Amino acid sequence: MRYLLILISILLGGCDDGQVADGSMWQICDTYADICEATHSGALCSVPRGEVIRSLAKQREALTSINTYVALKSLDNYRTCLEDAFVSEAVRNKQDKQSQIATIRNIPELQKVLLASTRTMSRPEVNLWLWTYSQSQDNWESMVNGFETAKEVHVDVYVALMTQTAKQSQSKALEYARMALKKAQVIKDIQPSVYEFYVGYYLDKNELKKAAIWQGLYSALDEKKASVNAGYFRLYEKMTAAQIRAAQQEVDSLLFDAKWLNKDMSSFPKHLI
Repeated sequence: MRYLLILISILLGGCDDGQVADGSMWQICDTYADICEATHSGALCSVPRGEVIRSLAKQREALTSINTYVALKSLDNYRTCLEDAFVSEAVRNKQDKQSQIATIRNIPELQKVLLASTRTMSRPEVNLWLWTYSQSQDNWESMVNGFETAKEVHVDVYVALMTQTAKQSQSKALEYARMALKKAQVIKDIQPSVYEFYVGYYLDKNELKKAAIWQGLYSALDEKKASVNAGYFRLYEKMTAAQIRAAQQEVDSLLFDAKWLNKDMSSFPKHLI
């Protein structure tokens, strides 16, 4: 109950001015002590805890579907970390264990309050979060309806639409993939699902070189190297050794700059999109 009252006070304070959420953790906790008190204060899970505190402060200062979605997801990540830490031998202090248990049990209640705060607004991101857990068609349709009228949309909505639509219409899914790419500020912001979509999309269209280049750039994102997964394409007898070498050369030329992943999206080859 104490945690629930704390979150209610957080949400009721949503009209506060200022950008404390963009400041240091010390500033946030000094201004919004109740937010910090609602979380476990142990040393473990300090990074996800910090993300929760910052996202709740941001949601308090600006009640939007995107800010609520980020807060919901940060609480998910925090709970996972606490649950993993709880079973770890690294935590032996009884008081820490009790604090972890209390926070784990109350996270769903905190999320319920966050959901309630957005009930009267268009909330595609929040409905995406609900759909992820429920797979309810109602939540999906609400997300789609909200997405069509929202002024700003989180990239995860575009990625979900891309992934689900690809099962029925590759061309429509491509539109959503391009929308997701527009949300990226720099190349490293491109989500893994987008790489996977483009690899599959160009394989289906038999544009093998483009598929291989996307695969090579994907490997650079994950493994910091520029090699095309030649074995993957050979396995399915999609490409010859010469075709793979040609794709590899283009990947190498793009990744010659060590700062590739931090480059502006304007540097990404337009012919691959």
